[in-house]
This record gives sequence, C-alpha cells and structure tokens, in this order.
Amino acid sequence: MPVGKEDIVRSIEMRFMCATGLLAASLSALPNTALADNLMSACAPDIAVNCTDVAKGRGRISACLMAHDDKLSGGCKAEVANVRNSYVFKRYTPAGGWSLQGSKYEAGLRKACTSDMNRFCASVKDGDGRILACLYSRSNSVSKACSSQVKMAALGQ
Repeated sequence: MPVGKEDIVRSIEMRFMCATGLLAASLSALPNTALADNLMSACAPDIAVNCTDVAKGRGRISACLMAHDDKLSGGCKAEVANVRNSYVFKRYTPAGGWSLQGSKYEAGLRKACTSDMNRFCASVKDGDGRILACLYSRSNSVSKACSSQVKMAALGQ
C-alpha cells in the first residue's frame, strides 16, 4: 500500500502530539503531586502577575513561570528549580530542549514566530530558553505558521 503525503503529515503530527504530551506530562502531571502543589502555592502571586492570560493545563503555567524566571520571587524560584530538577522533567525534556539558540531552527522559528513573540513574550528576557518556554505557555494561542515551525523544531526535521 503506497504511503501518501497525507499519511506522512499525519505521522508527523502524531509524533509531535506524543512529544508535546510527554513534555506536558513532565510539566503538569508530576508523579509527586506535592511538587506541583508546592509550585502552585509558592508561585500564586507570581502567576497572578506574569501568567494571568495563560490557559491552565499541559504544563503551560509551569512553562510561563520558566519564561519569567528572572522576575520570580525567591520562594517561587526555588519551586521552579525543584520542577526543573525533578526526575520526570529531566527524563522527558532533552538536554537543551528549551533552547534553540544557535540551532538550525532558530532563524525559522524567529521568522515564523516574531509576531507571536512580540504579542505574547515582549516582557520575557531572551536567552536560556525563555522565549521558547513563553511560546509553549501560549501554545493554544500562537499563529499557525509559528505552530508549524515549533513542530518542525520539536521533531528535529
């Protein structure tokens, strides 16, 4: 049975959904619910200031906090560090996975996502994967072009 372009696209989309699902699991469905509870409790004021427009679920709040890590209170920074150092986060997030700086995807991502970066991430300091974390935190709102570029980068194509 010949494989058509639609089959290939569906396969890529399924792999991307699996990859983002694993990342979401690492950010939101932490095996130690106390870790997630501590993060949400310690970071409530930081979430109110930096992440009010971020939809809950799939680890978007955690990603938003990571995007704004240079603005977080001391207690929240400590809890974000606990999440980043957790087994699940390390297992499902490849080394350097939040940073595309210097990679072959950086130019395409910046080109396709410039308006989304300006719209959603203008207050986010560049570097250390903050912009990518910001875009992920608004993944339900970014443009189709940006979403496609993020998919290509996530799949390593």
